[in-house]
Amino acid sequence: MLNMRRCDKSDSAEVGTSSMIIFITLILASSIMSAILLGMGDNIFKRTQHGAEKNVPAFRGITNVVVLEIFTLGADDELHIVFELPYVDNPVPEEDLSWAIMCYEDGDARVEFDEGNFALATELSGDGRTAGAITEFEPGVDYRMIITLSDSCNLEDVSRATMILLVDKGRTLEKALDIGDAPYQGQDLN
Repeated sequence: MLNMRRCDKSDSAEVGTSSMIIFITLILASSIMSAILLGMGDNIFKRTQHGAEKNVPAFRGITNVVVLEIFTLGADDELHIVFELPYVDNPVPEEDLSWAIMCYEDGDARVEFDEGNFALATELSGDGRTAGAITEFEPGVDYRMIITLSDSCNLEDVSRATMILLVDKGRTLEKALDIGDAPYQGQDLN
């Protein structure tokens, strides 16, 4: 007959049980650490988002120039501009728009500045010279204005010129004016 012997003591069972306890402890500790790290990250992102929403002003868009041409030449040069604000959600107050023109003379050795606002802007039915009742510029509506340049920026004497249109809390549009050597009335400057 077969002799069956039963073993009461086993070292491998104790080692397995100890390993299982250590493994479960590591799993619990890592899950607790993960929860703490995720909570901290979520809290940091919530604070950052709140701060960004609170401190960043609303974007006011950019001016799109539809027409830019020489209106008159002579003692006072004038530019005719038709523009719109297509990328805004809300009307932009008139005082938030301004323009500047840099005229380069003597081969860029001398620069003259001329600047102003859009107080004389009218809708297309207006003349662009008479201050209308426009206090806000609506999105996607075309407006026109005649810009009178000062004596320091005579288009017949400049080598080149640049127009800068500024929208408060928005973007700046810089446009090189294609004047050429012999500017003329009605010349397209786009």
